Parts: sequence; C-alpha cells; structure tokens
Amino acid sequence: MIEDSKLVRYALNPQSERGQHKARVFESALGFNLSNWQRLKQALIDALPSQPARLTSETIFGKKYKVVLPITGINGRTVEVMTIWQFDRLSDGTEYAKAPRLVTLYVP
Repeated sequence: MIEDSKLVRYALNPQSERGQHKARVFESALGFNLSNWQRLKQALIDALPSQPARLTSETIFGKKYKVVLPITGINGRTVEVMTIWQFDRLSDGTEYAKAPRLVTLYVP
C-alpha cells in the first residue's frame, strides 16, 4: 500500500521539513513533483512486482524489506529508487498484515 500522503506531504513536498531534500532530488533526477505525484505512485506500483525484496530488519512494529526499483521519470531518465516496505505486526503480536505499506523512498 502506498499512502498518497507519503508522496504528497513527504517525499515530493519541498515544504516538508523532513522531505524537502527528497523532493528536490526526485524533481531533478526524474521530473516528479507535487503536480504529477500520481505518476510516481503508478511507476512504483508497476515496477514493484518484478524486483526482489530483501528483509532488512524485524522489530516490535513489523518486518521491513528493501526493494530497489528502476523508475523512469517524466523526463525520460531511469534511476534506481530505494523503497522500504513494512509488514506491520498486528495487535495480537504474533501475526503480520497481509500487505506491506511503503515506509520511505529515496533516490540513493
């Protein structure tokens, strides 16, 4: 699951305290910004099934996986985008969500 706010309020938002640097890089590297964030979301969804996921950590909150995605921007360039996904631990503490959610993304 990719929450719209992860892109709109964070990764592509030049006004976000935590995301402003990512926003600058996404725009310069791929041409993505707040005016076309839906296209980045779709590119992530399209690229995800063909790339391997690697377990990076397991915490009380869930299992995190790293997936490097080749993304072609609206400027025609293709760069690798690092994505981190988490299967959240459910309230009973023994099971995990059936689908992961996007925790963060950036151009390395």
